[in-house]
Amino acid sequence: MKRYFKILFIFLITINLYSKEKEIIFENPKFSEVFADEYYISISDRLSLWRPVGKNLKAIVSVMIYNNGKFDYEIIKESESKEFNDNLKKFLEEQKEIRYPIYKNRNVKINVDFKSEK
Repeated sequence: MKRYFKILFIFLITINLYSKEKEIIFENPKFSEVFADEYYISISDRLSLWRPVGKNLKAIVSVMIYNNGKFDYEIIKESESKEFNDNLKKFLEEQKEIRYPIYKNRNVKINVDFKSEK
């Protein structure tokens, strides 16, 4: 099946890893640990299942994965299209029903750009 749209995920420079004791902020997403790369690839693979509608649209979402695998999100900036936004919200709500992988028993917060292809 031909793909008309694709999702581009841009993990912003600052990735916050939260623990109960303290917040750890990495200024550079190139961690020294190999597991971190594998972890973020697995998250990207799951989020890439979303199929956007429209063209040249973008929404920014803060994704939180808790240390028990629970998924949650907050939309930071919606696109200009109600159809795009509704479609994205539906997908994100479905993700709440799926257990996500955990990273070293910490809460992970990732800002993700969801885009439709130009």
